[in-house]
Amino acid sequence: MVQVALSLAVIVAGMNVGSGVSFYFFHHDAKDAKRMVLGSGLLYVFFAGGSIAASLFFLSPYLSELLNLRKSQGGFHSFVPYLRIGSVYLFFGILMTAVQNILRLHKEPYKYLICELASFSVNIVLLLFLICFWEVGIEGVFWARAAGVLLGFLVGFFFVRKRFELSLSSGLLIPILAYSLPQFPAALMGWGQTQSSRLFINYFTDLHQQGVFAVAFAFASVLSLGNAAFRLAYDPFALSIMKNSNAKKTYADVYSAYILLFGILLLSFTCFAQCAINLLTPQEYHDAHLISYFLAGSFFMTGCNNILGTGIWVSGKTIYSSFCQVFSFVTVVVCSILLIPVYKGLGAAIALFAGSVLHSLALFLVSGKLYKVEYRYFRSLFFVCFAVFFSFAFGSFISGGQPWSVFLNSFLFFLLLSLFSYLLLAPSGTLKLMKNFLHAKGWV
Repeated sequence: MVQVALSLAVIVAGMNVGSGVSFYFFHHDAKDAKRMVLGSGLLYVFFAGGSIAASLFFLSPYLSELLNLRKSQGGFHSFVPYLRIGSVYLFFGILMTAVQNILRLHKEPYKYLICELASFSVNIVLLLFLICFWEVGIEGVFWARAAGVLLGFLVGFFFVRKRFELSLSSGLLIPILAYSLPQFPAALMGWGQTQSSRLFINYFTDLHQQGVFAVAFAFASVLSLGNAAFRLAYDPFALSIMKNSNAKKTYADVYSAYILLFGILLLSFTCFAQCAINLLTPQEYHDAHLISYFLAGSFFMTGCNNILGTGIWVSGKTIYSSFCQVFSFVTVVVCSILLIPVYKGLGAAIALFAGSVLHSLALFLVSGKLYKVEYRYFRSLFFVCFAVFFSFAFGSFISGGQPWSVFLNSFLFFLLLSLFSYLLLAPSGTLKLMKNFLHAKGWV
């Protein structure tokens, strides 16, 4: 619940300024202008992040009251200490993201990775000492995170210290904000779309359902991690080639490659999620695999949506991203209110999946009007819906079986779905080539 509050604060502090910095970094050709763009964005994030972090620190008692809001009266948990430590984590986390964005724009992935490793290492080491040896408790989790992002920021700042000029140029900052702020409602609704599930579960059900959903979310986040890595590389790449004559074909090819490669990852997850969850969690959480299928499908569509929205970015009409997000946000909220009281965590996952699918459809239609790209969209939409619902049905059928039986059935199911997916998602011409081969052998 504290993470829900912190993630909202991050969005409010950032105002999606990173997208505007990225766009105008590639929009300008002169090195001095690029340095000024980066410096203006960094200074803005510093002041905005500091203001939001301070507000979070002083308003933490009121936020704690909101996070304890429940339909049925339950025990009160004070989140004030965690929120106040989280405000420190928030401030340096935003700065770390800002300097890492500079590394992304300069296409220096190894330095980006060093920042992550520095932050991760300190986080893990402090967790071991604070939790295992000194028994600080949950506060130690947040102190460890704060120390991790502090070191990550310092390492990143060392790498980029000569790449920008700290100056709030109104001639550059105003266009950056004009590009970024129309996307802020979309970012805010995107937060609501993702985090409202936890809020509704907390309101309508109990903490056990929150735990089951968290287990499913953690396992499905394997796809989320892949999407995050893809997005970190794709966003600056897409903007760097937006002036090229063959940019549209490149975007379409990237989309085809994404649905094929991540489609295989999605199938691997949906087929073996039950085996992994049964192996790594107690009996009380084994039903989490039924929830994880829909969450994995939602994460897969998030990556698709990132590519489908390219036309909105390159056209500069970013307000349309907020229009598209409205449909998915309303879908998630309505479905959550209707489904969670009945199906609990599963209802929350179905709501998220429905919202991500509708978001993709809105992006495909709107972006196509602004900047037409020949995506293989409906084929990918059919694939993800088939994979998720068929996996759910299959997982429900074999649920509760012996471990060896579950694994064997999952493996056979994976082979069958992989063949179907390859025939559906393989590049154009593959099906014709296979058909000619089968005719030549006399098999058809």
